Amino acid sequence: MSAARHKHRVGTLPARRRRAVHWIAIGTWLTGAIWLIFKYFVRVTDEFGFDNPHPMQQWWLTAHAVVAVFAVWMFGVLWPGHVLRGWNSHLRRPTGGTLFGIMAFLTLSGVALYYLGSDRWRSWISILHWAVGLGALIAFLLHRRHGD
Repeated sequence: MSAARHKHRVGTLPARRRRAVHWIAIGTWLTGAIWLIFKYFVRVTDEFGFDNPHPMQQWWLTAHAVVAVFAVWMFGVLWPGHVLRGWNSHLRRPTGGTLFGIMAFLTLSGVALYYLGSDRWRSWISILHWAVGLGALIAFLLHRRHGD
């Protein structure tokens, strides 16, 4: 195999695994984005005229957490054959390193949101978590489309 062809194949995902990564990424991003819409823009008014969270808000948060478990699992699956091989071959390091940092931050901040007791800390971490999560789509698309 030529050096150029070998360099192209390093870290390349099989089609089924690539589709799984894409569906999990889309599912994680969409459930988080939809939860944000329900959290900040969709309210219901009760019989006394008070604004309350929409009942679907909790459902979208739960769906996001479930899909995020699959995202963390998939990251572990990708680690040896895609992440390490790509990093060691110096391919797409800027976007790959950025995605690694984003995934690590989202994982740790998601766990913190679940376990932290302080409302003050939770509100700041929540804002950071969803801001980074929304931006993760751009990082993912850049990594997918561009060879650095």
